[in-house]
Amino acid sequence: MNGYIPLQTPTENPVLLIDSNAALTDLLACADQRVRAIHKLMTRLSCMTAKTADESDLFQIADIAALLLSDGVALLDAAQGKAMQA
Repeated sequence: MNGYIPLQTPTENPVLLIDSNAALTDLLACADQRVRAIHKLMTRLSCMTAKTADESDLFQIADIAALLLSDGVALLDAAQGKAMQA
């Protein structure tokens, strides 16, 4: 796919792609953004109690966390590949 890595998608045809030819700093910045977002989300989750959390809220949070983490790992993999080329 000419250096493009597809991100997780609910469809057969990927629409979100990582440009593995992008600058290492750009790949790391995007990975950093997603990892920090998941960190903030998990920090908020740790403040919840069984009385304040709804079952559907927990499912939504887990789904969001998995998606952000998947994107972050894919970006880190691309960054690692880029770094090893240098």
